[in-house]
Amino acid sequence: MGTILVFVAGVLFLAGILFIKPRAKCELMWKTVLNWSLYVVWYAITWIGISFVYINFNVGHVKATSTAIFLFLGISVVLAIALARLLGFIGVKKISNTTVQV
Repeated sequence: MGTILVFVAGVLFLAGILFIKPRAKCELMWKTVLNWSLYVVWYAITWIGISFVYINFNVGHVKATSTAIFLFLGISVVLAIALARLLGFIGVKKISNTTVQV
């Protein structure tokens, strides 16, 4: 089971790179570096949390499992929202070019 999780993690990491690549390239270098570093940190924390929950669940540590779910899921969601906001997936209003004919 552990080998499958590592394979899935790698595939999802590459898919995430392909998904955010068009939006992560900005004209400002610091924003591009911030986007990619935030993606790597978010991804690492997410999979550290998944593996921590998986290991504690198999051993039978109920309290550690529930604490890890709460902690890592909360951090992962906050980082994912921040990354989505920086990439423009959240909070971007589209301006429509409508012409009024009189």
